[in-house]
Amino acid sequence: MTRPVDDLEQWLSRVSAPGWHWYAKYIAANDTYAKPNVHQGGPYLGKELLRAAFPTLTERAEHDKNPDLHLTANVASHRLTQDVRLIWYNSRRVEKRGNGRDEARLTNWGGKEHPLVAEDATGSLVMFAFQQPGSGKDADGVEVWITRSVEEEDLILSALGLVEPGKGVCFTPSAGLIGTLTRPRHSPCALRAHELLPEWRDELPSGEAIVDMVLARLQGRRHLGADDRLLTRRACEYELFQSIESHVVLPRVKEGFANVEEFVRFANSVTNRRKSRAGKSLELHARAIFNEEAVPHTWTPQTEERRTPDFIFPSIELYHDKKWPANKLRMLGAKTTCKDRWRQILNEAKRVEEKHLLTLQEGVSVPQFKEMREEGVQLVVPLGLHDKYPDELRGELVTFEAFIREVKALA
Repeated sequence: MTRPVDDLEQWLSRVSAPGWHWYAKYIAANDTYAKPNVHQGGPYLGKELLRAAFPTLTERAEHDKNPDLHLTANVASHRLTQDVRLIWYNSRRVEKRGNGRDEARLTNWGGKEHPLVAEDATGSLVMFAFQQPGSGKDADGVEVWITRSVEEEDLILSALGLVEPGKGVCFTPSAGLIGTLTRPRHSPCALRAHELLPEWRDELPSGEAIVDMVLARLQGRRHLGADDRLLTRRACEYELFQSIESHVVLPRVKEGFANVEEFVRFANSVTNRRKSRAGKSLELHARAIFNEEAVPHTWTPQTEERRTPDFIFPSIELYHDKKWPANKLRMLGAKTTCKDRWRQILNEAKRVEEKHLLTLQEGVSVPQFKEMREEGVQLVVPLGLHDKYPDELRGELVTFEAFIREVKALA
């Protein structure tokens, strides 16, 4: 029997030879036609990828206005082939306009129904693979895989370890996962080499320990509202973890490896650390803010059939107390992205009719949002991300701060 991910595994193998560069990202509403004011849909590409796969275009972007080139795109996941345009909008660089643009997009996908830019593509994980024809030359084509299921998404994440909403990941397969490492920026959240504990060189700190470090480094920002606090801390954690990786992993890479098997084991360990940290990050930050705001709750309790929602309010004891009215109970799931994962929370707390889901995903399509609401799921989205959603949905989103006020009133 053919497994659901067999085609994707074969495709990944095909685009893993030397000379290939990968770029993975979650498709945002700004990449698609999910918003009515989008004139030409197409995903943004990160500058790290452009420098690696398009050195000539990168050089032209320093002096030519809006340099571009045309590529043959093979969307292998949907068996589509077409010509697309890569354009670098660079008015900020060339014209020195402070309010100008400095971003590159892949456009000309042939209309609003293309699976990469259609409204329902919002929130999907997409992988782009570019092959350079030679050193110093621009890639002349792009391979594309748009994930169609949780299984496909998980397979790509198993190779990359982590893709954050709003942050693409550049990856060179022949150089391994290490190709995604960058030197830490000088910021309050990046650790210096002398701040590293010796034991972290053998085992990186747990997700809980990293969140505790973030809280310690941002103590002066506890006055922020819950929405800003959550987004600020998540951004800080990302920088902090990157700095730890760069101090621990890069020196090991420079030492070299005795054979391919040793390198693969090491790269897999890095990937697993990333996945381990990312898996609980959002709910750990939410839990910390619930504690700071004195919100009565139970974290990862057991409900019916030993199901484990992320949070029950006011407590799991009251949830199991049949005398406590069901309309005074709430549950919250925490998922960084929700496009193909929101259904996972539907049966986690049978006494709670409306399920709340905290997410950092940058937009959903209007049809998918309506489907969520029909199934009793209410999205909780930090206020700073509301402008990533279609205009007609923003009034229906619940801010994290508003959710906290609601659950505090239950007890």
